[in-house]
Amino acid sequence: MDAQGHLLSLKVMRVSRPSLASAWQPFYSSSPSFSAHSTASILSLQGKTPLQGHPKTLRDLTQASEFLTLPASFGAIQLGETFSSCICINNETNIDVEGVSVCVEIQTANSKILLAELGGPGFKLAIGDSLEYVAHHEVKELGHHVLACIVSYHLPPSYRQSSGANDPSNEATFRKFYKFAVTNPLSVKTKVHTPRSPSALMISSEREKIFLEVHIQNLTQDTMWFERMVFECAEGWSVVDANTTDDDKDRRLFSDPMALMQPQAIRQYIYILTPTSSSSFPVVHAAGSVIPLGRLDISWRSQFGEPGRLLTSMLSRRFPSPTPVPNPVPTPAPPLQHPVSALPPYLQRTVPSAPSSPARPRSPQLPPSRPSSPTPAPYRPGSPFRTRPQSSAAGSMSNMPIAPNQQQPAPPAPASVLDVEVEVIVNHIARESIAVERPFKIAFTATVSAALPKAKGKQRVITLAVQHLQYPRATVIAYPEPFQATETISSRFSSLGLTSATSTLVTSVQNSPNMASENLLVISPEKILTRGEPTLPPPYFEFADEEKRAKLKGCVFVGSSTQFLNPITLTDPSHASHHQDSSDDDVRKAEGSQEFELTFLPMRTGFVRAGGLRILLVRDELVDVGTDQATHHLGSGAREARTMKELDVVAEFWVHS
Repeated sequence: MDAQGHLLSLKVMRVSRPSLASAWQPFYSSSPSFSAHSTASILSLQGKTPLQGHPKTLRDLTQASEFLTLPASFGAIQLGETFSSCICINNETNIDVEGVSVCVEIQTANSKILLAELGGPGFKLAIGDSLEYVAHHEVKELGHHVLACIVSYHLPPSYRQSSGANDPSNEATFRKFYKFAVTNPLSVKTKVHTPRSPSALMISSEREKIFLEVHIQNLTQDTMWFERMVFECAEGWSVVDANTTDDDKDRRLFSDPMALMQPQAIRQYIYILTPTSSSSFPVVHAAGSVIPLGRLDISWRSQFGEPGRLLTSMLSRRFPSPTPVPNPVPTPAPPLQHPVSALPPYLQRTVPSAPSSPARPRSPQLPPSRPSSPTPAPYRPGSPFRTRPQSSAAGSMSNMPIAPNQQQPAPPAPASVLDVEVEVIVNHIARESIAVERPFKIAFTATVSAALPKAKGKQRVITLAVQHLQYPRATVIAYPEPFQATETISSRFSSLGLTSATSTLVTSVQNSPNMASENLLVISPEKILTRGEPTLPPPYFEFADEEKRAKLKGCVFVGSSTQFLNPITLTDPSHASHHQDSSDDDVRKAEGSQEFELTFLPMRTGFVRAGGLRILLVRDELVDVGTDQATHHLGSGAREARTMKELDVVAEFWVHS
C-alpha cells in the first residue's frame, strides 16, 4: 500500500533518448601514453599517421566519453516533437486486486486528448505484477500541458467497509497530474513582396505573382538537422520553390552542411506563388482584407535522432487598413486684446457696463427714442415697391447674412465613361533580336470592360486610340518686345471737340507685328480633325519631368503618334437565355480586346526603357444587333477624346551592341 493508502502505486517516467556521458581527461601532447589513448578513442580527432615532426595537439573539446547516460531531469518539450511517457501500475500488496482500469489523457488550455484506456472491470492484477504502457503524443500546441492519469480498482473483501458487493464505496480511485511546458523550437516570420517593375506589371502572368520570403530561426539550445521543408499552398494558388535551381532539382534542399542548423541561427527561403485563375484586369482587394497563402511543413531531428515536425498556421497576406482620420479638436479663440492707448488712464473714456437693475424708459441715461414711430410695413409680394431690410439693433453689418464664397462643384463625368475600364498588357517582345539602332516591335493587347445595354437587341461599340507621349521640355521661350505706338487721349478728345485735364498713354495693338503669330498659336494643329470626330489632346505628358524624360532617352518611338484601333463590340451571348430571369437592376458587363503593335528604336546599348503611352476613348455608342448604324451616342456631349489610361514605362529590356 502506498503512502496515500491505496493498494496500487503509479509511476510515470518520460521516455527520451540517452546522451553521451562527458568525462574530463588530461591531455599532454608530449606524453606518448595519453597521445596513444586519444588516438585509439572513437571520438578522437587525431590522425593515426600524423606528419613527421608535428605533435598531435587535436582533441575533442566536448569531453564526451563512450558511455551513454539517461537524462536526470524531465527536460524540455518542443512544439512538434513526440512526447513519450512510460506509465507503470504496480501491485505491491500480498493480495490480488481486481477491476483495475487506467485512463491516460493530455489536457491543454483548449482541448483534452485521450491517450489510452487500460484494464477494465474484469482485469485482475496479481501479487507483485505490474501494468506498463508507453504513451505517445505529438505536441501540436504551445503552453502548459497536463498529463492526467486516473486509476480505479475494486477493494478486496478484507478492505471493504460495508458488506454489499455493489456498494459504490467498494471502488477506490486516485488521480495524478504531471505538468510540463511546451516551447517553440522555431521562429517562422514571413514577408510578402509583389512585383513593382513596369515590365512585370505589363504582363498578366507576372503582375499577380507573390514572392513569399520566409525567415526561420532555431530557438533551441541544441543543433537541428533539417530533413524536409515543403510549402503547402492554399486553394487557388500554385507554388514554385525558388530555393533550388533547375540544375540541382534532384539534390535535396537540406543536404551536406546545409542540413545542420546551429542554435539561434537564421535562414531565409523564398517561394513564388501564382494564382491558378487569371483575369484580364488587376484584382483590387479591399483595405483590411486577408488572403490565405498556405502552410509550411517542416521536419527535423534533434540530438540522437529525436524527430520533430511542425506545421505552421495559415500564412496570409494582409492588406493594411485605412488610417482613421483623427477628429479635429477645436482650438479656443485667443482672447480679445484691446490696442494700447496713448492717453493716460484718467483721460480714457470708459464703456458703461450693463445695468444690473431693470431699465427705466424715461431715464435720462438712455438714448431718446420715438415710441410713436411706425413699424415697418409687412412684405407684400404683389406690391411694386420693395421694403428695405430691417436693420439690426446695433446697426452693424456683421449681423447681415453673407453668402460664403463656395467653389462650384465640378460637373460629374458621363455615366458611359465611369463604367468603362481599360487595361493594356504586353503580349510579346523579341528580346533576343533587340540591337542598337535596329527597330523592333512590341505586341500589346487592349482590353475593355463596360456595362451592357439593358435594351434588347442592342450592343455596345467602343473605339479606342493609342497615343505615344513625350515629356515636354522645361524651357522658357523669349518673345521679342512688340513695337508700341503711343498716342495721347487728349488728341482724340480734341478731334471730337472735347478737352481733357490729364494725358494718358494708350498702346496701339493694330500695328503689332506679332499678332499673326499669336493667332497661329491659338489654332493648335492637334485640335484640327474632321467634322464630327472628337479632338485629341497633344501627344505630351501634362507636366515636364526631366528625370523621367532622361530614363526614356535610350529608346525612341517610330511611326505616327496616334493609332486608331478597330472598334470593339461588346455583346452578351447569354442575354437571350437569362433575359427573363434577370431584373432591371442587374448590371451585366462584357469584355472585349484588340491587339496592336508599336515600333521602337533603341539608341544606346545596355538597360533601356521604352514608354509613353496613352489610351483614349474616341467613341462609345449603342448599335442595333446586325447593323452598323449607331442609334445612340453615349457621352456625345464630350467634344474631346477622354483619357482612360497613361503609362510612363511599358517595357524594360537589354540592348546588345
